Amino acid sequence: MTDIEGRQFGAPLVSWIATQRWFGSKARHIRGVMCRDRIRLGPGTLYVVFVGFADPIGELERYVVALPPTEALVDAFDDPAFDRALLDVVRRGDELRGDRGRLVGRPSRAFPAEMSGDVTVRRLQGEQSNTSVIFGDRVVMKVFRRLAEGLNPELEITRFLTEHTTFRGTPRLAGALEYYAGNAGAAPESPRDGPGMATLAVLQEYVPGARDGWRWVLDRLASGNAPLDALRRLGTRTAELHTALATPTPDPAFGADPITRTDVAAWAESVRRQVAAAREAAHGRSLPDVPDVGGPAGLGGLVGCVKTRHHGDFHLGQTLAVDDGRDFTIIDFEGEPLRPLEERRRKHTPLRDVAGMLRSIGYAAASSSLAASERRRWEADARAAYLTAYRAATADARFVPESDEAFTRAVAVLEVEKAAYEIVYDANNRPDWIDIPVAGFVSATASLGRSAGAA
Repeated sequence: MTDIEGRQFGAPLVSWIATQRWFGSKARHIRGVMCRDRIRLGPGTLYVVFVGFADPIGELERYVVALPPTEALVDAFDDPAFDRALLDVVRRGDELRGDRGRLVGRPSRAFPAEMSGDVTVRRLQGEQSNTSVIFGDRVVMKVFRRLAEGLNPELEITRFLTEHTTFRGTPRLAGALEYYAGNAGAAPESPRDGPGMATLAVLQEYVPGARDGWRWVLDRLASGNAPLDALRRLGTRTAELHTALATPTPDPAFGADPITRTDVAAWAESVRRQVAAAREAAHGRSLPDVPDVGGPAGLGGLVGCVKTRHHGDFHLGQTLAVDDGRDFTIIDFEGEPLRPLEERRRKHTPLRDVAGMLRSIGYAAASSSLAASERRRWEADARAAYLTAYRAATADARFVPESDEAFTRAVAVLEVEKAAYEIVYDANNRPDWIDIPVAGFVSATASLGRSAGAA
């Protein structure tokens, strides 16, 4: 029997959680839900719950559930009064104590001083793992419904870009909500990564009039207007982001570090493991053998460059087309959702982002209404437009190889890795799409083979 604040919901609560878009384990049978903490905000209550499963994996997942003071099983984030109460926690820098933990609001220097208590509120629809609420078309609050211990890269990276760089190709950080498990002592005066801390929400500037980059590109393709100039601009924007993230700093979480042969060996092994997982998930589809990924014909050309923080899950859906594609804003720095938080925060070659965007271009081509020959031609032209602009803007950067050959080989390996990841993801979440990453895997492997032959 599930018991939250004495409300004996039992099976109805379990069923309700299982149907929520933000619940990420719909394929697993829930054994039970246990409340670990509750924090009252007047218009509703935030609950931190552990969800247990009947399968042998055995690990619990921690989620944030928001319910109104009534007996109704509805999401309190649908209530503007509840959302404003959370906004006020950030604006005032409050600390709210729960039964076992604390909720701490942290406004940044970019928090709008004129944001009042009667600000208009609207919730974004169609999201999955997160819940986003827009306040007065000035600020958007993204709530991470599944709580992972540690600093979320979305908070960490947007704070670094806002406070330590001049890059303005991503919305500035306006504030954050942090959850601290346990009641011992006071919360730290500034954000920290420590035991029991989890990023519950991030607040950023809202970009009015912007369009989802994925939908914008598909709409342009449907209208017969191939957006090659826009993809060149996106290549330049990506380069500017990576340059900003390589800004010299004494912060060990962001300082650029030399790429060693040990790094390359570890990354190559990670690629091999991801490829093995893809073969298992491909359900009988034949995947070609992958040439050596760790030597000079693979990632070896990265030795001597530097590794930095990067986006980590870069695709068209993580961009906003501004002014009808005349510019792009880059959003969502959480990293790949299937990877542990610690792994998402590690430094790597930022060329992983380049490979991710190339794979997204492949998805866009495959999802378009163009004829097969037109899809292939547009994908080739779009890849060239994006890569040429990126390469030109990073000609002197420390995080890319000097030679075009080493650059091309490294990107090809990282495309293989990304396509293998996508095969696993699509097999588990959208099996109707799996042929797209399989085709991408075959193409990237062939490109890597050609590069190896020429090396």
